[in-house]
Amino acid sequence: MYFAILWKNKELSLKELEYAQPTKLQSWTTQQIVLFENCEEAKLVQLAGIIKWGKLIDGDLSDFFPSCEKRILGVADKNIGINLKKRYGLKRFKQVDLFHTDLEVKQKGIELIKLGSQWGQVLGYQQIKLYEVVDFEKPGRSMQMGMMPAKLTHILLNIGRALAGEELPLVYDPFVGSGTTGFLANHFGMEFLGSDLKLTFAERNLPRWKVSKRGHSDLTFEIFQHDATKSFENPELFAGKTPIIITEGWLWPVIKASTTAEEVKEYQRWVKNVYRPWIEQMANAFPKKPTMVFTIPRYLGYENLLEKAIIEVVEQVGFRFGSLQELYKREQHKIGRAVQQE
Repeated sequence: MYFAILWKNKELSLKELEYAQPTKLQSWTTQQIVLFENCEEAKLVQLAGIIKWGKLIDGDLSDFFPSCEKRILGVADKNIGINLKKRYGLKRFKQVDLFHTDLEVKQKGIELIKLGSQWGQVLGYQQIKLYEVVDFEKPGRSMQMGMMPAKLTHILLNIGRALAGEELPLVYDPFVGSGTTGFLANHFGMEFLGSDLKLTFAERNLPRWKVSKRGHSDLTFEIFQHDATKSFENPELFAGKTPIIITEGWLWPVIKASTTAEEVKEYQRWVKNVYRPWIEQMANAFPKKPTMVFTIPRYLGYENLLEKAIIEVVEQVGFRFGSLQELYKREQHKIGRAVQQE
């Protein structure tokens, strides 16, 4: 029996969890913890929307601790930690919040979670360092671009893989920006193509990634200049393959406190005029319709007309469409991200 502690965006996390094909999924008393009987564990390790995961322990802890070499114990409850330390002669314990990762416990100890009358052992954690490297160690980045966070990008990538049913697909990002989608795809062993109107940041970041220990230099990782609203000038780059498309298009212009409702409507028309021809192009550019997972801006506190326009065009060109109701947003932001899947 497995357990998983979900990220704050529960709907996104559960959608991504489908990639690992869990069976008999059920929520625990808190909605942020789920239990399931079986899964593809190798895929579970690759998920981004799970803070930590593990397995329930069979039998009593008196059978468990003698066979456990790591003696630093991490538990959420201080009193339970004191009792376990005394009872089983452990070196020491640390109090670890359910929704946080303690690096010392992760690297040198063992973390247990109490689930009713049973204990669970944590076996895996979210890949915080990978996301930090991708988000903050790129030489080419700017706060003036709507950079999709690496963690969210990773989740969308896994949702796309689950929908497409392909283990190692060709991934394409037509709004490549600083290269985040490419870095994540390459890190997890996938071929990647990316394009954009301007390649300034991606071209600055790509050479560094190709020599990084986190990258795979033997895999295709190519970028090219292209207007996403136009037909491909060089379709041979795809070698007749249909990619999965993981991307975030235009989130701008910036919404300020002084921005009026009419201005927001105009901004939505601008974004629609990028997304509409792009979706039409993607419906006809490949041997079959690609799996697409992407975000669109959701204007917080304003009337949103954009999603309706997106739905209209995807239905016209024959895509099957789905939208997650949960928004990805941060404190004090004026724009959230809505996830679309086709």
